[in-house]
Amino acid sequence: MALDAAALTTSLQNLMTTPGATAAAAAALWASAFGSYAGGVVPTSAAVPAAQATLQTALAAAFALPSATAAMDTAFTAAALTIAGGMTAGGFTGTAPANPIGWATLLGAPYSATNALAAAKIANGIHAWMLTGTSLLIAPPNTPGVWL
Repeated sequence: MALDAAALTTSLQNLMTTPGATAAAAAALWASAFGSYAGGVVPTSAAVPAAQATLQTALAAAFALPSATAAMDTAFTAAALTIAGGMTAGGFTGTAPANPIGWATLLGAPYSATNALAAAKIANGIHAWMLTGTSLLIAPPNTPGVWL
């Protein structure tokens, strides 16, 4: 399995069509979409469910703010750090992406005209960011790699 940007796009388009009625409900939908996507990360991470829970809690707080972009960066970074930590169960040392997603830029103008275009733009941004995560095989030959 690998990270699937197309599946993430579909999940995001669905949640944009039927968003949660509250910040907590919206956070649950976003975290579920990200958790399903991150479940395909290679090397595998035993901590994806914990990352999803971390993300859901942090996004619920972020979505209650007048401007959520900085808090969203923090939330997704925390989820990626959790995913990286869970790679040790599979024999890898994971390193989360070094920089935040950059939600202020990603959600800034020009705005997408449809839910499909917005979902694709956001999914591609998340996917490009996740691909900057790295891994290192713990045992010889200590092969380095990127998250796939």
